[in-house]
Amino acid sequence: MALTQQDKVLLGAALTFAIASAGVFGWFALRHAGPAEIPPVQLVESPYEAKAPAAPPIKAETWAAPVAQSRGREWIYDTFTPPEIFYNARSRQFTVKPPSSLIDEDQLEVFGVELVSVKPEPFRLQLIGYSGGAGDWRGTFVNALTGEIIVAGAGHRVAKLGLVIKALEVAAQSVRIGESMPVRQTVATAVILDEKTRRETTITNRERVFTGTVFAFVAEPGSTATREVRAGDSFQIGEATFRIEKVQTTPPAIEIVKEAPSFTQPDRRTLTPRESDADAEREPGP
Repeated sequence: MALTQQDKVLLGAALTFAIASAGVFGWFALRHAGPAEIPPVQLVESPYEAKAPAAPPIKAETWAAPVAQSRGREWIYDTFTPPEIFYNARSRQFTVKPPSSLIDEDQLEVFGVELVSVKPEPFRLQLIGYSGGAGDWRGTFVNALTGEIIVAGAGHRVAKLGLVIKALEVAAQSVRIGESMPVRQTVATAVILDEKTRRETTITNRERVFTGTVFAFVAEPGSTATREVRAGDSFQIGEATFRIEKVQTTPPAIEIVKEAPSFTQPDRRTLTPRESDADAEREPGP
């Protein structure tokens, strides 16, 4: 196929550009193809002497003696003298005691208070039964503070407790006992109004109702006389003042702080229920 005049012009231009490019790149290659210059080695007449770098400064520090930690005065131990750790299977808690060599003499004294028990606070009025019929139901209530039995219906005011029985109903309900299938049971349900807080609480004859608050009973070592306390309460025994920081039911325990004029800092401890004689008799032998 014969080339047109336009094709011949384009082919000639491309050939000319290729020859010019080859010439330019060849010129750059020849320009940089000469031998590399090596700098001359400068020799000195003095002999070589080895020199060691200066040693970094070493700062010696002496550790201060261990001080009481935030857990209380009895939580003092150093790195190489570990504390003594005991496990109470009944309360499912660990008890940590510092090594005897690190305990001051004032720490060896008896703490002065023991935990007897921890209980949830029941609602002031409990429903334990019912009587009557449709439209005229009567509930059998018990005053949780005094044990007094009260038989009353809707609208009755319990003046001693500052409560009003707003409603009382008896109806069949689906009740699940354990892991068994649900069964139908007749259940009495009462709605109680607290005149002071204006809050309503629903109670039934199936179970006790609690307020959500827990309280504890504490006593002096060896004493049977107990004192009822709640979180935030303070009381005094001798010169010492005790403050209840926390009360818990699972596992039963209280956090308590003891302060006295002779203490350099408060003694903070977690107490678990003391063992009664009955508990000791139930303990399995070795």
